[in-house]
Amino acid sequence: MNQMPLQISNFFLAMQAGPAGFERLGALFAPDATYAEPFSAQSTPHQGREAIMAAFQASRTDAFDDALISLGAVSVQDTQITVKWTCISQAIPGGQGSGTNVFEMQDGLIKSLVTTLDMP
Repeated sequence: MNQMPLQISNFFLAMQAGPAGFERLGALFAPDATYAEPFSAQSTPHQGREAIMAAFQASRTDAFDDALISLGAVSVQDTQITVKWTCISQAIPGGQGSGTNVFEMQDGLIKSLVTTLDMP
């Protein structure tokens, strides 16, 4: 069965909720989680829940509050969940972007998240 865990569904719902979802988003990450992303141009992953949440907060703008995130293919392999997504928002150049999130779960929390963007 290739069923996405509830925590991953809640991650995307919290992202789409904008500032109202920020607290819920933080609660989904393990205290020592890591997050690698292409948005900040930081070459090393963010280490720890506080650093991850600071990265999410720094990348948000008011324009992203209109975000509509659609999920595509989901692959579940033991504790690793890979989710393809598309986001429509005024904050994205051209109004739309897509990518992949690879989550590693541990004890019901996100232990690692790697986000990549699809390139044209």
